Amino acid sequence: MVPEINLLPQMERKSGGSKWGTLLVLIAFIAIVGVLAFQYFSLTGSVKTLQADQQALLAERTAIEAKIAELEQPEQMDLATMVGVLDRITYPVSPLVEEINAYRGDDVYLREFILKENEIEILMDFETMPETATYVGDLLGSVYFEDVKVDEIETFVPTPGERKTELFDVVDRFANRFIVTIDPTYLRTGGIVQ
Repeated sequence: MVPEINLLPQMERKSGGSKWGTLLVLIAFIAIVGVLAFQYFSLTGSVKTLQADQQALLAERTAIEAKIAELEQPEQMDLATMVGVLDRITYPVSPLVEEINAYRGDDVYLREFILKENEIEILMDFETMPETATYVGDLLGSVYFEDVKVDEIETFVPTPGERKTELFDVVDRFANRFIVTIDPTYLRTGGIVQ
């Protein structure tokens, strides 16, 4: 027997499945590229919108910071404005100050006194809370004042400052902010107590 030797390359018929596979891969590739292109262009539009919003917000922030800086500037009053403020206060203030100081104990420190048109704002330091309650009661009993509101109470530890001190147990003090409403009859009568 003679072996069959064929030196020609064997030609087989290509199957139709490989064409369909290539076509499916090509369609999937085009779909992915299309989705990525759509995402790119939509995100580019979003980035431009966000950048415009960021610029608007930065401009708004700058405007607000300028307004805050303007509001934080201390109000400068000219002589005419000061005279106008003093003309509106048509009642004597000294009796009110004396009344506020009359009930103050030796260990009570007056830190701030702000006179407004119909009320007084006071910041005082007390050593104990009962002293605060007694002071409020005394002010409520005064003929000059209609109401006393304790607006804020904070505790703090006093610092010795420049004087030499012994080391003792330090007791917290109480910083109290009061709003004292001046009696309207006192205001109407120009400072005459009835």
